[in-house]
Amino acid sequence: ERLIRQAQEERSNCVRIVHGKGQGTDSPTIKADLDYWLRRHDQVLAFCSARPEDGGTGAVYVLLRR
Repeated sequence: ERLIRQAQEERSNCVRIVHGKGQGTDSPTIKADLDYWLRRHDQVLAFCSARPEDGGTGAVYVLLRR
């Protein structure tokens, strides 16, 4: 929540959230929780996994409303 608020104050329209890949766990808990939360956040327009050089499936790009 704080990251999105700060990005809006700085007038950024895109942020990258690095959540990690959860090596050694049975399920990607943080990624699933982040997906759930982003889908319900009013200021999020879209999100997707990052490019490999930016974290791949261990990070997401988030497009924010202006």
